[in-house]
Amino acid sequence: MIERITVSGLIFVICIFAAMKLKIMFLEQKILCTNKLIVLLMVVCANFLWSQKQSENEDIFENAAGNLYTHPEKTITVSEYLSINPGSNEERFKALNLKAEALILQGNYILALNALLESFHLNSDSGDTTTLSRTNLILSELYRKLGIIPKAEERLSLVAKSLNNDPADNPEKASLYIDFFTAKSSLLLEQKKYEEAIKAIDIKFLERYSHQFPYQVSKSYLQLARIYGSAQQWKNASVYAGKALQLSQESGLGENYNAYAELEISKADFTQKNRQKYLSEIPQLLILSEKVNDIVLKKNIHQFLADYYRSEGDNNKYQFHNLKYLELSETITTAQQKASDLILSLTENDLKTKDDQRYKTNHILIWVIGFAIVILGLVFWFRLRTKQNYNNYKEYISKLKNKQQESQMLVPKSESVEEVSKTPQFIPEKTEQILLEKLLAFENGTDFTKKSLTLQSLAKDLDTNTRYLSEIVNKHKQKNFNAYINELRINYIINKLRNESAFLNYKISYLAEESGFSSHTSFSTVFKTVTGIPPKEFISFIKKEVSLAD
Repeated sequence: MIERITVSGLIFVICIFAAMKLKIMFLEQKILCTNKLIVLLMVVCANFLWSQKQSENEDIFENAAGNLYTHPEKTITVSEYLSINPGSNEERFKALNLKAEALILQGNYILALNALLESFHLNSDSGDTTTLSRTNLILSELYRKLGIIPKAEERLSLVAKSLNNDPADNPEKASLYIDFFTAKSSLLLEQKKYEEAIKAIDIKFLERYSHQFPYQVSKSYLQLARIYGSAQQWKNASVYAGKALQLSQESGLGENYNAYAELEISKADFTQKNRQKYLSEIPQLLILSEKVNDIVLKKNIHQFLADYYRSEGDNNKYQFHNLKYLELSETITTAQQKASDLILSLTENDLKTKDDQRYKTNHILIWVIGFAIVILGLVFWFRLRTKQNYNNYKEYISKLKNKQQESQMLVPKSESVEEVSKTPQFIPEKTEQILLEKLLAFENGTDFTKKSLTLQSLAKDLDTNTRYLSEIVNKHKQKNFNAYINELRINYIINKLRNESAFLNYKISYLAEESGFSSHTSFSTVFKTVTGIPPKEFISFIKKEVSLAD
């Protein structure tokens, strides 16, 4: 690029020099057409340089777009240059949109939002509906990733209005149409409307334009693979992931882009237990887990590899990939939360006004001070809440230790019970004594982690009836049967977390499964009810104590 610009500059200087020489010569000879000739020469030079600049910018843009998945940081740098030195307004809009796509891949959602809003406001003034629709489409995808579904739907509806006419009439509109129904399908998938998400994609249109727009068509096939995978229809998921990969390879979209399809194929093979296939795919995924630049894709690859190594019983590799997955999840969640907070606190008009008045120091200072106050307030509140939760944690651990010591003490013999017992009349004292001893043995075991456990099944195991068992639990445990079992399960998993360090790196869903809960949600709800602290924060306190002990 630098060489071409240098050549252009050299030609321009030569032309100017020649024009000056001609002027001197013709002035000396007093030829009247001299000035006309000079003007004509200048116009030709300017036109040549302008057309060359446009051609250069188009080449630069194409190279930047080609680097989107392999080197997004280069794409950002080049698109920033093009947005500052555009050959036309359209070039500037395209550069801003490309910059936003690269920033989204890296997880820089706030910077991507700023680039899209700048493009949006510039487009609004220009009246270029196709480019404006493209901006709205990318903005909709960003809102979807941030979980702001109403705004995502609003942007998609604006794109739909611009596609009222037959999109096949115009290649640019046809490309936009494919991206539109893919984005619409993604939004429906987010809402778990699988059938509608499948119907949203126009298969015939994809087949018609598969060679003209391989990138967009491949993305649509990948979207279908994700929908079928989410709906547990793994054969269909494998078929469409295969189509996406084939089209990507035939079109030379590159290894980094192929990774999307390869992950979906591996997931389908793994779920269908096609061992020979997914074993051959693991080495490539291991390479891609380090190479890909899409932070969400990288997270998903590490999650899959963690699940694979866990199934193989390789605990070291499982923990490595699971830790990578957790770190990336935390990074993405934090970035999404910051961007969502910004969107909710500032309207797009506020952002435009701020941009127009960026040099008004007082306004900026007031905004910064206000934001700093909010941040300080949030930090103070967070620290106060964390301190309170930590005190609750220490208190609960202390109670748990006391309970464990008490449980090791023998239940009084039946003959001594006769002297002090105040049991209800309908349960014989000896029967109550026997049941308490059996409950103690039950608490010291792990049968309470069975998902199939009920009041009826436990009563049967303890050789009693449900009425007696319920009465004993209510009287001696001061809670109903469900609360009693839930507390045993939570205390069991807390002991695992405190005594077996490997459990500190497991996912919440695994902890829920291990302790006998049917889902991640029910486990988290019961855990907070029993301890007063969310499981993730409780685990962080244990880790803190472990690090201090080390």
